[in-house]
Amino acid sequence: MAKTRKPTHELLLPGAKVWQGWTGAGGALCQPNGEHGADGAVFGKDAQQRVLALPATHFWVLPAWLKGESEHLRSMALLHLERMGVKANDDAASVQVTSISSKEGAHLARILALKDQPVPLTDLTRLPDEVTLHALCYPLVQNSITIFRELDRLVVAITSGAQLIYCTPLSSARLDDNALAELNNICLQLSFQGVLGRLESLVLWIDEGDVSKIQRVTGLAAYRCDMPAPTMPQRGASRLMPEDITVERQRQGTRTRTRLFALSAGATLAAAITLVATLTSLALQERNMLREKVAGMSPRAAQVMDHKKAWQEAAPAVDPSTWPQQMLLHCMEPASSTEASITHWEWTPDRMSIIGRMPGASLALEYTQELATSEKLAHFTWEVPAPVFASDNSVTFEMKGGLPDEKE
Repeated sequence: MAKTRKPTHELLLPGAKVWQGWTGAGGALCQPNGEHGADGAVFGKDAQQRVLALPATHFWVLPAWLKGESEHLRSMALLHLERMGVKANDDAASVQVTSISSKEGAHLARILALKDQPVPLTDLTRLPDEVTLHALCYPLVQNSITIFRELDRLVVAITSGAQLIYCTPLSSARLDDNALAELNNICLQLSFQGVLGRLESLVLWIDEGDVSKIQRVTGLAAYRCDMPAPTMPQRGASRLMPEDITVERQRQGTRTRTRLFALSAGATLAAAITLVATLTSLALQERNMLREKVAGMSPRAAQVMDHKKAWQEAAPAVDPSTWPQQMLLHCMEPASSTEASITHWEWTPDRMSIIGRMPGASLALEYTQELATSEKLAHFTWEVPAPVFASDNSVTFEMKGGLPDEKE
């Protein structure tokens, strides 16, 4: 049976000399995952949750007694920072306020404010999901002072109970008399502010300093031990986020939306081109099919035209109403035709020509008039040239008939 893979969180934090990578589940101890350079680090590709622990030089970590209701702690903390001359934005990504304890309507609060410093990431392709203070990643000893190194800087962290209330880098490069004097000065100032409780011990996570001398100068029981492995912060434990990361995330979001828009536009254009190509292909196939059908029908169409022409030529001979004998019969129906001698007769479906002789001019005139007014030949328009008289008083007449639109 396959084992369910636990979600892997990646934690980048400042080690004593260089940046370190750690992995683990939320709220559990981490396992080392390699070292990075002293100038910055970069997140891996496979992490499901990325947490960046910044050194104390990136924060103001200040304790303060704030009077008022708990829902007003943030507003009071911002006023406290302003009185102390600390410049910080008032949004949740820049300032985080945590109540440590309360007494007589006042709250001992830890104010955590980001300084305006560049983020120590060598590659901004993969950004952190959360940002926290490095010292908050360790189980600090209760009511104690802990001294450790971050990227070669001495850092002091002070707890009230089990909660961190103060953290700052020391000016001294070594744990010498100057460093101890600076530490006593910090404790004195916190005591004047009333935020420093009863300290019980001083813990050294470094192999420096004379423990007996430290006990004599500070008056605290001092001891040395190895720096423990960090604990992976729970998801949502911090809402702090440097402005550099916020701006870069917005920039990446804009690039992603632009890329998605370009991909969508490209996909739409490709789909349109595919559709046009498909329609063009179908149209070409249809055209080729029609051409094949026309090519197959062309011989048959030619035969049909030949049959039509033949029928048109034969129509006058087979149509009882238009055949030549019938037309000649119509020309001989007038009573005066008995005296006529037809010497020339020509007929087609659209024209007729008659030349004949009459014994006299009156008979010729009568015949031409009767023929021109015949109902059966009414579709012809007639032309009657002047008759030609012979020496024996006989008359040669001529009549030309045609359809109205083809009249000669």
